[in-house]
Amino acid sequence: MVTVIEMPSLSSTMKKGKVVKWHKKEGDFVNKGEILFEVQTDKVNVEVDSLVTGFLRRILLREGLEATVHTAIAVISESMDEDISQTAEARPSAGARPSAEAAAAAAGASRPERGGEGERIRISPLARKIAEENGIDIRAVTGTGPQGRITREDVEKAVGERSQKRPVSPGAEPQAAPKQVEQEYEDIELTPMRSIIASRLQQSKATAPHFYVDVSADCTALKQLRDELQKRLEKQSAKITLNDILIKIVSHALKEFTGVNASFLGDRIRQYKAVNIGLAVAVDEGLVVPVIRDTDTKSISQISREAADLAARARGKRLLPKDYEGGTFTITNMGMFGVEGFHAIINPPESGILAVGAMALRPAVVDGELTVRPMMKLCLSVDHRVVDGALAARFLARVKEIVESPLLMFA
Repeated sequence: MVTVIEMPSLSSTMKKGKVVKWHKKEGDFVNKGEILFEVQTDKVNVEVDSLVTGFLRRILLREGLEATVHTAIAVISESMDEDISQTAEARPSAGARPSAEAAAAAAGASRPERGGEGERIRISPLARKIAEENGIDIRAVTGTGPQGRITREDVEKAVGERSQKRPVSPGAEPQAAPKQVEQEYEDIELTPMRSIIASRLQQSKATAPHFYVDVSADCTALKQLRDELQKRLEKQSAKITLNDILIKIVSHALKEFTGVNASFLGDRIRQYKAVNIGLAVAVDEGLVVPVIRDTDTKSISQISREAADLAARARGKRLLPKDYEGGTFTITNMGMFGVEGFHAIINPPESGILAVGAMALRPAVVDGELTVRPMMKLCLSVDHRVVDGALAARFLARVKEIVESPLLMFA
């Protein structure tokens, strides 16, 4: 039995995926449930298990190549003797987008051409690409692959032989290479996660006109609430953070200002009924944003437990694709690094993100007198296509109001 392996659909928003790594090579035996390959989606890297047991006969989508979901990417058969000629000729088409030389290596199958006197020439896509780039006549290349197929190695050999035979012009003297100032450096290859981050943030800044609103909030009452909750929940081994309470406060404000809890869809604006808060978590490889769902209906202790669980699984690389889905607004906090304030980039397709700075004792005027209070800077970034300045200002003012008087959440 021959089975065609397809690019899996790992989330509701996934349109295409990139094979980051094949854990098996052609000819290897693979058991059902064994990790077959790793795929990079627009959100996360996921290891994909084999759904069948057999031999990996052909890899149709090489590492580094993208393809749309449900595109054929490999062929597995129960035995090495089974005919896979028809399935092996399939290769990713619609939506497949190559990166670098992997573009031409989408399939091990070859594309027949006509040579001189009607002779058929079989050549792999990658070999054809290299031949075209180097001006090699493929009719003069002897193929060493199956059925005389010309492989990449065959073309590279032809390129090398031509270079050795190329005559040197009489009288030509070798010229010294231009002297360059030597500088020490290190090129670091992008990890799949860093590549995703770069792509999504560039997309956000390029397409969404960012608009910023900043306020400073007195956190005296917020600290008191946190300390009181921590004391009452101590027996449950709960650890309530200021961020947990901020998530609840922002969720409350988003229910009042639904225009901020929205996305731009080209010809319309979609306002969400549910409030799902994305929680920015720093990991060694970069930044991930898992989502806590329905935060407007959950208690602070529930939010605290879910936030701690998501953060732990994020750092342990145990998040699932569903953990990233459905976010309507994001909160990012760099207060633990002593950052007073910063402007964050919106996480598309959301229209807003709140950047939280460090809480620190600063001068403040209370009842007409100068005093010192624990202050925190809140910086709101919004998509100006969706959120006007006045709406952003009213929303952030409401967040500040509740931060300074948390009991308003229960009024």
